Amino acid sequence: NKKKKMDEGIITLGNGVKMPALGFGCAFGNWADTNAENVGFTPEDAWPAMSMAIKAGYKHYDTALIYGTQRAVGTQLGLAYAAGILKRSEIFITTKVFHPPADLGLNLIHNTLDMTNSAIDVSTRIRHDYERCLQELGHGHVDLLLMHWPGTGSDAVLNRALRKQCWQVFEELYRQKKVKAIGVSNFTPSHLTQLLEDCQIVPMINQIEVSPYFANHDTVTFCQAHNIVVVAWGPFGSGATGILRDPLLLSLAQKYNKNIGQIILRWLLQRRIASLPKSSNYDRSKANLDIFDFNISADDMTLISKLDKNLSSVPHGDPHAIA
Repeated sequence: NKKKKMDEGIITLGNGVKMPALGFGCAFGNWADTNAENVGFTPEDAWPAMSMAIKAGYKHYDTALIYGTQRAVGTQLGLAYAAGILKRSEIFITTKVFHPPADLGLNLIHNTLDMTNSAIDVSTRIRHDYERCLQELGHGHVDLLLMHWPGTGSDAVLNRALRKQCWQVFEELYRQKKVKAIGVSNFTPSHLTQLLEDCQIVPMINQIEVSPYFANHDTVTFCQAHNIVVVAWGPFGSGATGILRDPLLLSLAQKYNKNIGQIILRWLLQRRIASLPKSSNYDRSKANLDIFDFNISADDMTLISKLDKNLSSVPHGDPHAIA
C-alpha cells in the first residue's frame, strides 16, 4: 500500500521530472472579498503555515514573487534542512514571475511587471526577477518556474510577443540547468496554442483554477492532450464558493468515510491533476495528504464532474479576458 501511495502521489512531468501531486499553496491574504477590512497579501501568515505544513509532511511548496512569502518559505525549509528533518532533494519548490500590476499588491519594487510598458526590457527583467526569487528563497534553483499570468489587456499581438519573450528566457534558464522544469499559469487553450507555435520547449505545467464548481474542462482537456500537466489552484474554491457544504460532496464524504476536501483532492488525483490545497488547520492539512487509501467509483467521478457551475473563486481575475 505504501508503494501505491508513492506511485500515485508522484506525477511525472513531460521532461521526466517527478513532482509531488499534492502541494502546499503559499499565497496568503484576502483577494476574494474586496469589501473586507484588509484586501491584499498577508505574507506574515506564511511563517506559522510553513511550520505547520512541514510538520504535516508536505514536500511540494508553491509560491510566487508577488506573494511576498518566498523568504518565509525558503527560511523555514532551510531550518528544516538544518535540523535534519528534510533534505533539499526531497523538496519540490515552485515559484512564479511575470504578474501584471495588481490592485491587491504594491507594484513599485517590481513584485509585478508592467510588461506592456515599452520602456521595460522584459527579457532582462525576467532574468532579474528569477534571480530575486532565488535570493529571497535562499536556494540555488527552483524545481518549477511558472509564467504567472498570460499578460494583461486586449492587445493580442503585443501579449503574444511578450509571452514569447518571457518563454524564451525560461527556455534559456532551463537549458542552463538553472531550473528543473518550466511552465505557465492561468493560460487558456488559445494562449497555449500560440505559445506552442512560438516555443521550442513545450510547457511542462499549466497551473489553473480547478474545483468541482469550476471544472475548467476545456483547458484541462487541451493540456492533457498536449502532455502538459495540470496543477489545480483553489481546489476548495478558496473558501468563497460554498463548495465545502455541497450536498453531493457531503454524501460522498459519508459514503467513502472521508471529508469533503479529501473527496475533491481524490477526484483531481484520479484524473492525474495535481493540486494545491491550503488550510491553516494542522489536522486538515495532514488529512489533505491522506487520499491514497480509497478510490472514487467511475459513476461518482462523473457526478462530481457534473457539479461544474463555471463559478470561479476570483471572478475579477478571468484569464479569458486577456488577449
